[in-house]
Amino acid sequence: MTRMKKTRTPGQLGARKESRENAEQSRERKRKAKRKGLAPGSRHNQGGESGGGGAARVQKDPRLGSKKPVALIKDEAKAAPVVAKVAKLKALTPEQELEQLENNERLNTLLDRVDAGEKLGKDDAAWLDQTLARHQQLLEQLGLLDDEDEEPEEGEDLWTRFMDADLDPAQYQDKEDKS
Repeated sequence: MTRMKKTRTPGQLGARKESRENAEQSRERKRKAKRKGLAPGSRHNQGGESGGGGAARVQKDPRLGSKKPVALIKDEAKAAPVVAKVAKLKALTPEQELEQLENNERLNTLLDRVDAGEKLGKDDAAWLDQTLARHQQLLEQLGLLDDEDEEPEEGEDLWTRFMDADLDPAQYQDKEDKS
């Protein structure tokens, strides 16, 4: 190889490499220049696509192709809650609502399970707590709740007897003879 003498004037030593962005832009310009005319397809297709390629997606009906299982037999257990929801929408008097709660099969079965010592799931326990709270509220509203607070407990009874007693403190002091 022959020796090249150094010069002070800078110059390009080789062909300059094109940057990626410039290369992509130039390729895109060439591609657009090549494509002239209408998009491929039959003139009888009345698709709403405007000049786009075949990649444009048509809006699909979301009901088509659902993966949700469909019940083939009408289930009585599923039909009953619908009736209960409709009944709750109507304005009920507190007496009617209390009667409904007391005749509720789910409430009775859950209470039986709790009495038997079974543990309930989160959903069942939450529903039971909410229903029992509503039952308690209705009983208070109707005045049917037995007030257990009126009867004093043993400790309170002893305290009231002690406070009410007429005790003379002098009676318990030692009497010393000062002779």
